[in-house]
Amino acid sequence: MPRLHLIGSAHEYGDVHTYRFRPEGRLDFRPGEYGHLFFPQLLRRFTKPVREISFASAPGDDEVWFTLDHSSNSPFQQHFRALAPGAPMQVFGIGGHLRLPDDAARPLVLVGGGIGVTPFRSILRHLRAHQPSTPVALVHAAREHHLYAAEFAQMPIAYHRVGRAELAAKLAEVALIEPPAAYLVAGSDSFVAAAAEQLRIAAVPDDAIQTDTFKGLHDLDTVAA
Repeated sequence: MPRLHLIGSAHEYGDVHTYRFRPEGRLDFRPGEYGHLFFPQLLRRFTKPVREISFASAPGDDEVWFTLDHSSNSPFQQHFRALAPGAPMQVFGIGGHLRLPDDAARPLVLVGGGIGVTPFRSILRHLRAHQPSTPVALVHAAREHHLYAAEFAQMPIAYHRVGRAELAAKLAEVALIEPPAAYLVAGSDSFVAAAAEQLRIAAVPDDAIQTDTFKGLHDLDTVAA
């Protein structure tokens, strides 16, 4: 299991924080995937000491980033938030449902809700390094704060920051992209379902839509007996 060591953290807004880790050895994952994060010291405290958290960094980055919403304030979230620099963590496994199209010339539309935009930072950093000619549009819907806004605004992409009320109109607009695009949608269960339905209403075929519930939103711990 690859081991990571905490370098530091940054407060994004509200209860959202980004954590930066230094990998010990090689960590192989695809852009947009998530890691099964494991704290051995929690084995006796939780029935599920492994959590699925999306990578915010790209494969090959010097640092491994995760962004979490701590608003649930669960015991696991409290433990993560209390990590001190140098603290170790293991990646038990890798998973994910988002895949980049095989054709690098095919337009790509990324649709994120709230901090569900996190795996798209991984994808966009990867594309900038390896597929800079891929046409990309990012639609980020949020009630107030748009995570990574300054970084995304500097990228050579069509970047759309919208409120939830404007999302349907914006999705109808990006559905007109030619040639037909591939659509990747990430966020809460309710956001993913609503956004995917809006794309279908806009005549985007099902096989052009990939979805993944964002890993890192909330977590309900069960204390082991």
